Amino acid sequence: MDSKKTIIAKNWFFALSILLLIGGVAVIWMLVTPATYAPVSGNEIVLHENEGIYFVNDQMDVFVDENGRLTLADIQAPSVAKQFQPASGKSAFGLTAGTYWIRTTVINQSPIDRWVIRVNNSVIEQFDMYFHNENSADTGQPNILEKVDEHFTSFYIHLPVGVPETIYMRTVINGSMIIPIELMDNRTFLGKLKNEYIFFGIYYGFVLMMAAYMLSMFIFNRISAYLFYSLYILCFSISQLVWNGLLKEFLGTESKLLAFLLRIFSNYEGIDYFFFISCLWFGLLFLGQILQLHIYAPRMLIIYRLLNVSSPLVLIASLFHWPGYATIAILYESMFAILLTVSTYWTVYRGNVAARYVVMATIPFLGMALPTILNTYSLMQENFLTHYGFQVGSIAEYIMFSIALSYQLRQTQLDKEKALQQITMNERMQQTRNDLLQNISHDIRSPLTVVQGGIRVLIQGIEIEPEAKARFLKTLYDKVLYINTFIDDLFDISNLERSRDTEALEKVSFADWISSEFDTLASTIQMAGLQCQVSVSVDPRAVVAMHSHEVSRVLANLVHNAGKFSSKGGMVRLHAWSENEEVLVSVEDEGEGIAPEHLEVIFNRTVKVAPNSSSGNGLGLSIAKVIIEFHKGSIWAESQPGTGSRFYFKLPADTKTAASLT
Repeated sequence: MDSKKTIIAKNWFFALSILLLIGGVAVIWMLVTPATYAPVSGNEIVLHENEGIYFVNDQMDVFVDENGRLTLADIQAPSVAKQFQPASGKSAFGLTAGTYWIRTTVINQSPIDRWVIRVNNSVIEQFDMYFHNENSADTGQPNILEKVDEHFTSFYIHLPVGVPETIYMRTVINGSMIIPIELMDNRTFLGKLKNEYIFFGIYYGFVLMMAAYMLSMFIFNRISAYLFYSLYILCFSISQLVWNGLLKEFLGTESKLLAFLLRIFSNYEGIDYFFFISCLWFGLLFLGQILQLHIYAPRMLIIYRLLNVSSPLVLIASLFHWPGYATIAILYESMFAILLTVSTYWTVYRGNVAARYVVMATIPFLGMALPTILNTYSLMQENFLTHYGFQVGSIAEYIMFSIALSYQLRQTQLDKEKALQQITMNERMQQTRNDLLQNISHDIRSPLTVVQGGIRVLIQGIEIEPEAKARFLKTLYDKVLYINTFIDDLFDISNLERSRDTEALEKVSFADWISSEFDTLASTIQMAGLQCQVSVSVDPRAVVAMHSHEVSRVLANLVHNAGKFSSKGGMVRLHAWSENEEVLVSVEDEGEGIAPEHLEVIFNRTVKVAPNSSSGNGLGLSIAKVIIEFHKGSIWAESQPGTGSRFYFKLPADTKTAASLT
């Protein structure tokens, strides 16, 4: 399968695919970007029945606890309370770890007093809530009703009807300070949780299927790219399990495995980073093979190898909690993104078809992941894509990369098949060469044996009658002449098979040329004691670009064979005509004909037309075939034993251009 024939290799299809993918990403953005949260007004969140989800960030104030030592009493002190700043809908407050205090006021005007407050950040290390209203005294202790068993970042709280409730929240995060907070009634929460678990079930089921498929492809084909991609999928999925809080939910807080991971990585953020960097490393190894940088971008190999060597160092930094690890991880991720972008588009430019699949995979992946990145820098409000964009984009990525791997596997198989065909062709060529040498040896050895015997007779001085001596010397001369002719024909075939300059072809009015050739050949045929019938019905406008003397040689060879195998007084017919922008010529005899098993190989230089014939060397038809094929024509024969033979050849002709006789 030639890469130029694959649909993805067509520039128009590739460009159309890029536009469709970008358009699809834009449509999804428009569908999910508008917030679906219940509207709020003023500085308080007023709760009503059946109004869905309230986005707390719209109506909350935040305060940075730089040392992480302040208590609720400290926060409520007038000097500190006035330092709170409105969040104004922001959910991201910095890229470094720390402690934040959050304050919001809620007035419950619905008949429901049991609500759910949820923090959409599963790698949060600590989350405490305190309640204060005018009718209750502050104890300074967390006042959480109960933690939701189904979701570890959600909490049930009691909100008295009609009483303003000030809620203080203390969050501790060891990574980026992202705190999207939602408030909803229990029915809305359970409905949302159900939809999320359906989404997670579909996503992780698809992920496991893809990982198993890639691993099986590696086992059966032993192509390391499949193994790297399978490990990439698994590591990325584990990092997303941590980010979505599912690892904590599936294992449970009492899990020994979870305790072991936390002991190694200190916190959930560390676990997430470790597996995310691991997935980038395996992705790097995978892309190195898919993009074939050593062929299409050798200068980028230095950066690729440098990044590849630094990958285990970054992982070690996460294990031992090196100072500035977060900065190292961000730098590594940035270098990976730059290398991926530059190398992919460069290899596409250089003609790597597989790299086009990589481009098509990165568009939906980055397009879906971009909201998460923008949300991290507070450039986009919290929505479905900011939280689950990586999963949505990775589905399209897995599909595209699996196609790229299939393409790469197909190319590998084709290369193997081509190599096998080349080996088979070489074996056939070797066999043909051996057959040719055997025939050459036979054709030369026989006359040489006669010449050798004759020379021995002369050396020994054996007396020969004058008349017999003349015949004897003539026989020796004929044998030497045969050998010389045979060598000359072999040399001609060698020269004719070499590439020649087609610009040296002359444009010939074929009707006039073939009529002149037939007249000459007819005289030769009649002088040999044979009859000749000539018929020319060539379009007078037909112009053929050819070496006229070489095509004349073809005609002479065909006529010579016709005369050689015709009985005395037999008929030789010469016919030329036009058909479908081509000119055709036939030479027909009434000789003994050719056996069917010989008809298919008579143009092979290793086979004689008549193997039992003592005249001719069997190379004339091979020479004719080389000449006709050089002129972009074809030559063939038809015959039945006992009814003669008919040899044909045809050449392309131009009837639209006036003949230019030379």
